[in-house]
This record gives sequence, C-alpha cells and structure tokens, in this order.
Amino acid sequence: MSQHDKFSAAVKEMLFSKNDIKELSADYDTGSIKVTIFPIITGIYLSLNEATGPSIPFDENTYDYELTTINQCLSGRCEFKHPGEAVSYISPQLTCIARKRHMDAFYYPLGKYTGLEISIIESMIDKTTSDYLRVFSIDMDLLISKYLNQTETFIGKADARLLTAFKELYQILTTRNLGRIRLKVLEIFELLISEEVVSPSKSSYLTSGQAAMARRAHDILTHDLSRHIAVREIAAELGVSETSLKNYFKEVYGSCISDYMKEKRMKYAADKLQNTSLSIFDIASSIGFSNQGRFAKVFHDYYKCRPLEYRRNHST
Repeated sequence: MSQHDKFSAAVKEMLFSKNDIKELSADYDTGSIKVTIFPIITGIYLSLNEATGPSIPFDENTYDYELTTINQCLSGRCEFKHPGEAVSYISPQLTCIARKRHMDAFYYPLGKYTGLEISIIESMIDKTTSDYLRVFSIDMDLLISKYLNQTETFIGKADARLLTAFKELYQILTTRNLGRIRLKVLEIFELLISEEVVSPSKSSYLTSGQAAMARRAHDILTHDLSRHIAVREIAAELGVSETSLKNYFKEVYGSCISDYMKEKRMKYAADKLQNTSLSIFDIASSIGFSNQGRFAKVFHDYYKCRPLEYRRNHST
C-alpha cells in the first residue's frame, strides 16, 4: 500500500471517530508531515499540520467529498492554489479560507511549516450538529458565504482578536482536552461570522510558472553558498527580467533575495560554529566570504555577537 493509500485510509477512518485524537504521519523524498486531528463535532475537524521539507505530495482523491477549510499559519509559509494557474502564499498573521483544492502537492518555501486547519465537511453535518451549532448562534452557511461568495480561496490578514484566539487554541492542544478545544473552535467560528476580524490581503498572485521560476532561482542560489551568483544571470537563464524574478522570489519566500541569502548564510555559519571545529576562516569561506573580518562584522550584525563568542556560548 502506497503512502497516499495509507494516508487516505487513515483519514477516512478518522471521519467516523467521535472522541479519539488521531496522529497521522508520512515521509516522502521531498519532506515529511505529521497531522494531529481533533474531532470537534460530526462534520467538523481540527488538525495541527507540521511539515518539514520543501513539498509534500497531495492526492486530491484522498478527500472524496466537498471540503471547506480555515487555515491559520503559525510559522513558515504555505502555497495555496487558486482556480486556474494562480497561486499565493500564507504566512503568520494570514488566514486562508478555501474550498477543496485541486493540486498535486503542498509547497512550503521555507522548508518548515506549522499551521492549524479547521475542516468543514458540509455533507456530514447532520441535524445534531446543526442544532448544536444553532445553540451558539453559529450558521455555517453564513460563514462560508461571507468569505467564499465570489471566490474559492480567500486570504486575509487576521486582526489581533483572531490571532489571539488561534494562539490560545494552539496552546490548548497540548492539554488534549477536547472540551476546551471545541469551545475555542466555536469561538473562532463566532468571531469569523459576527466580527470583521479578517481583512482581504493585498498580496499578489503568481502563476504556477512564475512560482516555479522563483523555486528554480532559489535552488541555484542555495546549491553552493560559497558562490555569489548574480540575479541577472539567473534571470537571463530563465528568460525573465531581473526585476520580475526578484518580485517572484519575494512573493514565494517572503523576503527579498539579498535578505534571504544573508539569513541562509548566517544560519549555516551558526550551525558550523556550534556543531563543528572548523576554523572561522574555513566557515567564512564556505559561505562566500574571502575576508574573515567582513564575515565577523556581518555575523555580529545578525546575531549581536562575534563568531568566537557564539561558538563559546553554543558549542556542543
């Protein structure tokens, strides 16, 4: 049985669970994912999604029913596909409300992602669920139509009230207390229905081809950190303007190329300082600094301490 088949079978088993918290995990060549699922009420489920790696394959046939999801990013970035070829990204402080997605993989540009996802399976919401929600003045049809009346994917910036509610929900998950978890999910529903807690995001959309260009540029830039490759050279190779490529990269990875590469190099250096006995000169050379003093200054600007001081404080 393939990973997809195992995952699909586990999901279907989960749908009939009333009070059992389920943990599903899968490892792929491109990454791994762990999903912890909390049953809220028949037809409504909460999951904590923790992914490592740039992408996780996705088979849309895993879900053979209509599905509406409310996604809150806690850390990292995640790509969402819109009708047609458009894609956009959620990051912390952004909430995504979407219908069933048609995609072959989930992409996590930063290599790590943690997020909460509330799934609403309308076909499974029975009279008991409807009556229960009505007690709390929660109308699922109203919630869905409020955000998805003219689109299949809504991405907006969450205000402090909604961010606080999701943060508290995430903290409650460690208690495994389904009663408290369910109440917090109901609170989030009520906020989304009754209050204006999400404002439409101004983030741009990319085509899947433009996003692929950004990922290709990323792979070229990070393949060998000792080399400083000019963005214009990569742009010429990909057949796009330098300005456009920079814009695509920022949309996918959340920061401009220069800032992203500085962070990548500094984190690599910090790891080598902490976990190896390589000399400062060798570490500096491995991330493209021919001048040790220049490396020390950039490192200090980033970590607020000198490389040797960092090694003394963090060495294992």
